[in-house]
Amino acid sequence: MKTIGAFEQRIIEDEAAAAGTPAGVLMERAGRALAERIIALQAERGGPVSILCGAGNNGGDGYAAALCLHEKNAALQVFEAESAAEGCGTDAQAMRAACLELGIQPMLFRDYTPEPGIILDAVFGSGFRADRPVSEEFKQLVSKVLEARARKQAFVLSADVPSGVQADNGAVNAEAVIQADETLCFILPKTGAYSYPGRKFAGRVAVNDLGLSEEFIHEVWEKHFFSSPSVITENEVRAWRPARPIDGHKGSFGRLAVLAGSVGLAGAAVLSARAAEMGGVGYVDLLVSGQIYPAVLAAVPSVLSCPLPQAEFAKLSLWREKLRNCSAALVGPGLGKNFDPALLWAAIAEAPRLLLDADALNLLATPENLEPGRAALINRVNRGLEPAVLTPHPGEFGRLYPQYTQIVTQDRLASAEALAQMTGSVVVLKGAGTVTAFPLEDCPCELWINSSGNAGMAKAGSGDVLSGLLASFLAQGLPLHEAVLSAVYLHGLSADLRADKLTERALTPEDILAGLPAAFRQTGWDK
Repeated sequence: MKTIGAFEQRIIEDEAAAAGTPAGVLMERAGRALAERIIALQAERGGPVSILCGAGNNGGDGYAAALCLHEKNAALQVFEAESAAEGCGTDAQAMRAACLELGIQPMLFRDYTPEPGIILDAVFGSGFRADRPVSEEFKQLVSKVLEARARKQAFVLSADVPSGVQADNGAVNAEAVIQADETLCFILPKTGAYSYPGRKFAGRVAVNDLGLSEEFIHEVWEKHFFSSPSVITENEVRAWRPARPIDGHKGSFGRLAVLAGSVGLAGAAVLSARAAEMGGVGYVDLLVSGQIYPAVLAAVPSVLSCPLPQAEFAKLSLWREKLRNCSAALVGPGLGKNFDPALLWAAIAEAPRLLLDADALNLLATPENLEPGRAALINRVNRGLEPAVLTPHPGEFGRLYPQYTQIVTQDRLASAEALAQMTGSVVVLKGAGTVTAFPLEDCPCELWINSSGNAGMAKAGSGDVLSGLLASFLAQGLPLHEAVLSAVYLHGLSADLRADKLTERALTPEDILAGLPAAFRQTGWDK
């Protein structure tokens, strides 16, 4: 599912005007869509309507909604910013003037008092910048809206994007942001309504196309070479489901070489190996420390597990043999801090397809390996091998790219893109709304935001399940994009399905494993 930010929105609106649908008409349509949703909410919840209008076009949408609600004799009050009388857009001013002609007299934000009912947030729109200071007037308004939600059970509907959230990337203003229960995006979903931290302020996200056809939007998209992020949904994953031939055998479905586990972290090897098996790979060739080999063998007897030799040369020789015979390799889950770097360099140089996770990333992030590691990953691509897949959580990301340690909490899209470009690798930046960045030649990365998953996954071991599942898809030969994005979505979907039964709080990584069959079935990946 495509998303857009401020730039794309402006271009689409300009093209619509050139094609005969001026901005004022789009504003009227936005107002009517908001009014229709408010009327439906009133039927469910009751209570009066408070419309909060800023000085720009988003405020114009609010005035337009007030006009439509007035036609329906809905009980409403309009509140506006002190600067709204002057305004900054002729269409918004026209909507405000129409309200005045009908006797709808706006009051100032400072006059708003928290009460039950429906609150329409039309203060800032897609042009808002999170890094710019907001007025004391807005801060006080946000405080009152939060009180209305918390103490009066008011329902907040945001127009296009919650005020205080940047539409391009989900960055939020550090001082004030409106928490919505629902956001009605216009034309297409806003990136900031799906990308964290903005996602948590958006509530339920709906879209109204304002009467612009899919064909028209596609033409504009192609004409202007838009490259804004997309969202992984069930529709995409269902379309990517691979065929599993009825006459297939274990040799048909690939061989995955896994280097994982250490004393105290044997569970990581077990979880990743089990996830790989459940993902459908034919063989899982698991190399582990001799000290944990008996425990791993007992936990997953169906995988081809093998203890690593004691001698360094023998370890490397055996690992290279596995790399020559595999269709993909996974390195990192639970390896600990003391494994031989030569094993990592061999995987980067020789594995036909490669996923690096957990301690493999931590090893790359050490001062002595940071620059050589980046060079090795880029050289891998220059030699014609497929880009490696890196799956850092924010902490691992900060070690791999120290310059972005602070940025990653506010702009996950830019962070994932920066690491992908620097390493020539696919980056799966884990966490709420996992972001995947695919490096492209001579242009920005292709970015995807995951729509599945929940806070119950925030437990040690969840990432090991993802790495095993993703590596399994790589080993089976799925196209790179489809393997990575499907694994990310199915991993989150499995957690969602299990959380529905068990609660998010009680969810464990083992539960995510147990939920994979239901996730496959729901998306058509069961055969």
